[in-house]
Amino acid sequence: RVIQAIRDRYDGEKRNPFDEAECGHHYARAMASWGAVLALTGFQYVAATGQLAFAAAEQPARWFWSNGAAWGACAQQPDAAGNTVELTVLYGAIALTRLKLTGLGATDLPTARTMRQGETLTLRVPRD
Repeated sequence: RVIQAIRDRYDGEKRNPFDEAECGHHYARAMASWGAVLALTGFQYVAATGQLAFAAAEQPARWFWSNGAAWGACAQQPDAAGNTVELTVLYGAIALTRLKLTGLGATDLPTARTMRQGETLTLRVPRD
């Protein structure tokens, strides 16, 4: 609702659609939109530890993720015991040791690994 209200206010009729004051004026709009992606998906990546985190989905979901070296998709299929997560790297490479679903739990990979472009990993995150 917040994003839609900002878009409606800066629709080009009364205000410049490329200069949203809420987004720091002028060319910060794209970064403000990226903030919405992070807020909705809960995406976090800590390269020093290899921990990747998302918000736990309450219904089937598929989200885009991106860091400085890779990007891909995270699909979640929740059930009563936890979530099955399918992590796909569509470009680049990402080192992983642990997957956390905020609000649900976490699972450690059996061994640390670097996922590369085209690889998919399926993990189960049980409820804590």
